Amino acid sequence: MTAALMAAGVTETTYRRWAAKLDQGGVKALEDKPKSGRPPVVKLDEEEKRCLRRIYLKSNRAERSGSMTMAARIAAHDPATCLRPETRAAILAERSSKHHLPVEVRRAMREVSPVAVARYRDDREGQNNGIYVPGWLRRDEETGRLLMPGERQVWDDASVNVAVAVPWAGRGDRAGDRWGWRAARYQLLAGIDCATDFFCGFGYVMRTSDGYRACDVANVMHEVWRQQGYMPKKVVLEGGSWQAKPTMDFLRTAGVGVVDAKGRPNQKLVENYFNRLWTALSIFLPGYGQIGRYRGEMRKENLNWMKVQSGAADPRKYFPTLKQFLEALNRAVAYLRWEKVESKIYGTWSPEELYKGAEANGLKLVEGLERYALPVAVRRQLRRGGMVFVTAETQLEGYRHEYAFATRDGWRYDGAPVVVRFDPVTAAARGASIELAETWRDFRAGTVIDAAAPCVSAPPDFVNDRGIFDLRGAGRHESQANRAAVRTVVTAYDTRGPIVTRLAEDGSPHQWGIRGGVPAFAEGYGAASPEAAERAEARRSDMGEAALAAIEAEERMMAYA
Repeated sequence: MTAALMAAGVTETTYRRWAAKLDQGGVKALEDKPKSGRPPVVKLDEEEKRCLRRIYLKSNRAERSGSMTMAARIAAHDPATCLRPETRAAILAERSSKHHLPVEVRRAMREVSPVAVARYRDDREGQNNGIYVPGWLRRDEETGRLLMPGERQVWDDASVNVAVAVPWAGRGDRAGDRWGWRAARYQLLAGIDCATDFFCGFGYVMRTSDGYRACDVANVMHEVWRQQGYMPKKVVLEGGSWQAKPTMDFLRTAGVGVVDAKGRPNQKLVENYFNRLWTALSIFLPGYGQIGRYRGEMRKENLNWMKVQSGAADPRKYFPTLKQFLEALNRAVAYLRWEKVESKIYGTWSPEELYKGAEANGLKLVEGLERYALPVAVRRQLRRGGMVFVTAETQLEGYRHEYAFATRDGWRYDGAPVVVRFDPVTAAARGASIELAETWRDFRAGTVIDAAAPCVSAPPDFVNDRGIFDLRGAGRHESQANRAAVRTVVTAYDTRGPIVTRLAEDGSPHQWGIRGGVPAFAEGYGAASPEAAERAEARRSDMGEAALAAIEAEERMMAYA
């Protein structure tokens, strides 16, 4: 019944009141009763209302309002307006004050909201300050109908209100240099379902800069959707990295539409969810390490934060580790998954219950979409013999390396302009995807020359064959500070909880865990190897323990020098 009420835009309280009236008096009992009170001085038709609103919009009395008195009296005096004689007489009638306008006249101009006045004066106002209509964010912006579960997601970033301690093998961080651990407020990239407030998934990005990039956005979205097995039809995104060219290319290839939220309040759904998530997270986290939401809060914790930043204290002494943080985050998400949402407009519902069957309202995964989520995508010219060279940042943030790829049939495309896509973390094992950047001879743009061109260059000298940093061979680069591996934790959810957890750390293989093993792939999107399927099935019963063990292994990593 909850879904039907949301589709009709009726609250449960209103429905029960109508149902009781229908049972008592039939359909006639639902008709509006005649209203009592003084009859209006004048009744306006729709054309007169529009005329008054137009003139009120033109008046300029305050920042977001006009002058009702002047607009009404000018309209009454102007013979070119469509006002009837009785309407003019009612407006210009002698009263104790000229500002005492007929109720109907004032009511017509009140329908022009302050944001409409601002938008009339500056058409960019909706982008700068935002125009927000309660309840509209759960409706389709074109038809006005209520959104279906799984149809649209809203994504945003957030800095968590707690610093998290992670193993650090870089240079330039005082705590990392001394203790081998670094604490920072890393970036949480998260998406929720617009129709239900269901938490679809997140990516926890750990960079030296404590920020994130467009490649992180595309990677997290792709991984969450791949784990869930479907994509939404549209996503609501702010500007910056969320609408950068790599992100938009990824979404365009996926066939996912974008609702622009630059400067607008279209992010209120995810922002309100973040507020609830931080409250729940503060309860489930250990009783230390929170640095507060507002300036001046948590004085003791902020002093400890300064100690850690200066390198005087071990981050693990004052702040939760990555394992503790992820455990608390999953508990907070689990609580909000079944905790009912109360809306003055749409009533009450459980996100977990309403989200069931959401995949039926989404899109199938697109074949070959993964390559558009790779962090490196550059244009090059294919050299003789099918070779292509790319200098790109490695997984050690700030350090660049030249990668060489050899295409199998590249001799057919000598001199062709190509786009090379790859992940520096997996370049040695998975190679690069190489495709035509534009139409060339008889081949169309986008033609895949080699989906996995092998990397034939030597690996960066700071990584050994096991993917662990070997800084002894990179001493000449130590003067360039603030370098450590970019690591990302991605988790997607369904109505039963976390699907899988992917830990991308220091070039190591992906670790799968939490529950359910590797999800089934959509038709045409690829398939897990039989060996991988057997391993996933063997671990299915204790998958949760495997994920925790993977996180514990990361925590035991220390800086290598």
